[in-house]
Amino acid sequence: MAALRYAGLDDTDSEDELPPGWEQRTTKDGWVYYANHTEEKTQWEHPKTGKRKRIAGDLPYGWEQETDENGQVFFVDHINKRTTYLDPRLAFTVDDNPTKPTSRQRYDSSTTAMEILQGRDFTGQVVVVTGANSGIGFETAKSFALHGAHVILACRNMTRANEAVSRILGEWQQGAATTVYCAAAPELEGLGGMYFNNCCRCVPSPEAQSEDTARALWVLSERLIQEALGSQSG
Repeated sequence: MAALRYAGLDDTDSEDELPPGWEQRTTKDGWVYYANHTEEKTQWEHPKTGKRKRIAGDLPYGWEQETDENGQVFFVDHINKRTTYLDPRLAFTVDDNPTKPTSRQRYDSSTTAMEILQGRDFTGQVVVVTGANSGIGFETAKSFALHGAHVILACRNMTRANEAVSRILGEWQQGAATTVYCAAAPELEGLGGMYFNNCCRCVPSPEAQSEDTARALWVLSERLIQEALGSQSG
């Protein structure tokens, strides 16, 4: 339960909620196991669902995994200068399904373009879409634009092209959804140092993880603040 409380999941009706006296832990190589403090035993299967789980993805930016003198894994949050035995990725575990995959295709006729691009970040990429002022072309352009791409609408009619651009820009108000989700979602409580796009956790670009860029941005921010404060005092 401690792990669930850390992730903000202690008061839910989810089937993943642990019974009283149970705790969720992780091994050094990312497998989730469950400790029954009442009977003083551990097991790989979730006590309610019977599923096995593993950690998905790397540690958030600024986090590091260490091992104490007893061989137990703990985690260091260098940004907030704290340590914890609770893996910050426990809110993002995936089921370990040993069964063979089915032949059912991932997408079908009911799938939308936004569903296919969910969790993807196309920042810095250029997409050229022909016939982008209506129909499939418009939906394609809109979907890539809302996922960060620089989209060029190739249209024969400039008026209709501008109308399409206005419609796409009108949907950017949904961009606030990610900010609100990260600020208010209970499953993210106590977690930090992660990158989200369209309410989904994504892998940051190499430039975003660059220590040199982070230091340069910090120096620039300090200089701009000092200049602003200096102009106000003068």
